[in-house]
Amino acid sequence: MKRWVLCAALLATTLVLSGCTREEILFFDSVTASTRDALNDDQLYRLRACESEDNYQALNATGSYRGAYQFDFRTWNDVASRHFPWLVGVDPAVAEPYWQDSMTRALFSERGRQPWPVCGRRI
Repeated sequence: MKRWVLCAALLATTLVLSGCTREEILFFDSVTASTRDALNDDQLYRLRACESEDNYQALNATGSYRGAYQFDFRTWNDVASRHFPWLVGVDPAVAEPYWQDSMTRALFSERGRQPWPVCGRRI
């Protein structure tokens, strides 16, 4: 059974990647390159676990901080405008986990732990 699942995953990945042109793949790689190594997966997990108990749809009590890393709309849109313009106006709590992680890496690359005064100590 596990072999079948791996084969299906490989086939799905191949089909998805084959839908992108070489230029699209290069563009995507160039857009994400500057922030890719800002935080590793373990650091992201520790921050996410502290901020939202690992919940990508999390909202604080007032709804002003949203998503796994508790972005407010102003910070989200500000970072998105510089790194991922297609995410401007997207609610952080409904953005795909990959993009929430990418936005967090981008913000961390600019400001370090400062945006997360308590949970930032865990990364």
